[in-house]
Amino acid sequence: MKKWLVAILIFLSGCASVYYFGEQEIKMVERNDMHFVNITLNGKKTKLLVDTGASKSLLDISQAEDFDFSYLLLSKNQYIGIGGVQDIFVVYDYKVLETWITFLGADMSEVREYFRKDGIDIVGILGSDFLEDSRAKIDFKTNIIYYNRD
Repeated sequence: MKKWLVAILIFLSGCASVYYFGEQEIKMVERNDMHFVNITLNGKKTKLLVDTGASKSLLDISQAEDFDFSYLLLSKNQYIGIGGVQDIFVVYDYKVLETWITFLGADMSEVREYFRKDGIDIVGILGSDFLEDSRAKIDFKTNIIYYNRD
């Protein structure tokens, strides 16, 4: 009986790390006074710009084929943001390994080109919607975002 109990406890303790909810952390990378996070989007490594002033997290729809995600036009309304006036899209068929993020989509090719001049390749923006929903705290001294998954 004790062997079964020990085996079950070992199994459950191994599962706890897989299904851990609560405070998590994402390490930020700082370049040119801007912050980025490394992510794995549908199996490919890339970066997101951390933009606390962006109301939504976005993926660059011009890279949809490269990163194997899909999108549909959200509405006929256009939005103003870092890339100017844009159509906004619903993004689906994606998986980010490091965390859960809900993305909308926009053509960010001009924004992407700006960062590529400095050797930084981004696929999108981590916006304040994620930061607020996950009750995130950003520690700029250690370059870590602490957030909650519960």
